[in-house]
Amino acid sequence: MKIDDILFELESNYIDEKDIKTIKKYIDENGIRLAEIDRMLEDMGYDAIFDDYEAISSNASVQKINSKKHLSD
Repeated sequence: MKIDDILFELESNYIDEKDIKTIKKYIDENGIRLAEIDRMLEDMGYDAIFDDYEAISSNASVQKINSKKHLSD
């Protein structure tokens, strides 16, 4: 996830411009830490936005299903 993606998500969720600047400053100083950004949002009175992002972007839950039928002897 890029900084522009995070800023877009914040704007899409109607976060105040002043709070977006605060979060952008934090990202510039500390890097992208989604859990910490969510904690900051909750402290500011907003709902967490990025709490499900890490679970969705993980490939650990991909399950392959064999769709071909095999004839047995």
